[in-house]
Amino acid sequence: MALHPEGVFTGGPLAHLAGLAGGPDPLEWEVPRLKRVLNPNHWDAAWRETPQTLASQLDYLSTAFSEEFFATCPEAARRTWRAAAGDRGLPAFMTELAMLLRLADREGDAPYEDVPLAAWEVRARFPLLLSLDGWAYDGEFSSYEESLNAFVEAEHPYCSYELIPRLTQALEARTLCADSPAFAASFRALAPTAAPETLDVLVRTTYTHLTEHHG
Repeated sequence: MALHPEGVFTGGPLAHLAGLAGGPDPLEWEVPRLKRVLNPNHWDAAWRETPQTLASQLDYLSTAFSEEFFATCPEAARRTWRAAAGDRGLPAFMTELAMLLRLADREGDAPYEDVPLAAWEVRARFPLLLSLDGWAYDGEFSSYEESLNAFVEAEHPYCSYELIPRLTQALEARTLCADSPAFAASFRALAPTAAPETLDVLVRTTYTHLTEHHG
């Protein structure tokens, strides 16, 4: 079987962080955002990591780095990592990034008042909440709840595969909106179709269906 060790430079959380370096927000914000996304039970396998594991990977990469191996990576990936490292060089950048990951892990999740919610964070954590108006067919239903019920019935009995992840994301977003005004304001701007009242309908309708038909 072919081996592709360059994958760490081309995909996953570390490549994602490298792509964010040099953006409008500092890595001192992006790393805590990543900490909020990472979850061993995340529905997307790409985010089932821990900061300590990623930091250890960076420690190894920094000590084992060689230009010969790096040259085997795709050109786009090389450009991204070179731009992220800047004048420091890649090993030094990796060591710095490992330190930021360990610091974020030790401090726990950053409050949204200190590190605002980012668009990429919403896409990673709440992707199923980004197009909730897709069921509200123009003129076909009188309310969002009616359109949602029609969608659920159309998917039944195999609806749980989609309903449960969406319900989980809706409950998490709704709870965070209630707990943090800063999160609520950013989330409303970044996911306008997932307003609190819409999430309430989604949670109520989905839970009712699951308990009545799948309980």
